[in-house]
Amino acid sequence: MNILTFILGVPIRAVRGPVSLSADLEALPQLQAYYDKNIAPISRKYETQRVACLKAARKRLYLSFIIVLGLTLLTVIGYRSGAAYFPPLPLLALLGLGWWSFSPVRDFKQSVQQYVYPLMFKYFGDDFVYNREMRLDMNRLVAAKVLPHFDKVRFGNYIQGCYQGVDLMINELTLTKKVTVETQGINSNKRRTVTRTHTLFRGLVVELSSHKAFTGHTVVLRDRGGLVNFVSDNYAGLTRVKLEDPQFEKEFDVFSTDQVESRYLLNTAFMERLQQLAKHFGRDIQCAFFRNKLMMFLPNRSIHFNMQSIFNGATFSAEFSQINREMKQLFAIIEVLKLNQHTGL
Repeated sequence: MNILTFILGVPIRAVRGPVSLSADLEALPQLQAYYDKNIAPISRKYETQRVACLKAARKRLYLSFIIVLGLTLLTVIGYRSGAAYFPPLPLLALLGLGWWSFSPVRDFKQSVQQYVYPLMFKYFGDDFVYNREMRLDMNRLVAAKVLPHFDKVRFGNYIQGCYQGVDLMINELTLTKKVTVETQGINSNKRRTVTRTHTLFRGLVVELSSHKAFTGHTVVLRDRGGLVNFVSDNYAGLTRVKLEDPQFEKEFDVFSTDQVESRYLLNTAFMERLQQLAKHFGRDIQCAFFRNKLMMFLPNRSIHFNMQSIFNGATFSAEFSQINREMKQLFAIIEVLKLNQHTGL
């Protein structure tokens, strides 16, 4: 089923039957065992709720269509008769009733995120927490001197736990800024000024504890031109660090409050591992060694840790498989950078 067939009235039926997960062959048995024991039993209850909420949404949607159609007819009649009328009324009603129509779907998804998703993350350890209300300290993120100047911040899913002795916190983050641009009309030479919202960053922020202590502040940025980075007031108090790896310096700029410590942290092995991660996550990966944490900023416009389509059965097999893949990618940061080791990054 999709949104079109849903509107056209295709019967809404519960999805029952065997469920298969997707994962590496060696990890699949353990993943399947956890799913069968902890997630499959409650998925049957949620599938019944999913069907009920779709039926309720469809009834509301049909009623909304009737109301909007009636308001449209009254608007047309009022216009032709010369009586007072309010042309935007049908459109405003459509927007309001559309929100009301799909509120059962939103309530269902909220329930899944509140009760089912924390259970999925327990697969990685009893200390793992999933929450949409918790968030990283924005003041600390800004103080790390990696993020661009922004006007508005929006947080998403938050995950916290411990992997191989390394504490990690993961938060979805979106930063936007209003920019003023001049545009020119298609059929006119007149130029006008408009304000648009520009997305500066959208992706994941990952904070990792490190067994290697450091007291300074070092940032590793994607190479945007050394002179631009050096003179930016974003990096006041930091000085440019010259490293011996020419390939690494082609991809990244490094600034630090402690030249000696920065070279100690950014040894040859770490630079090689960071380049490996850049190939995996995209070269826009940036990080900061700050307040005894390694903070990584992973731009990615994909949606993470969210429920699949409401039109799919509430087996949560696709969601659980996707969460497992995404968490394995994040665990790979700890493994590749060897943050769990006490000697050397």
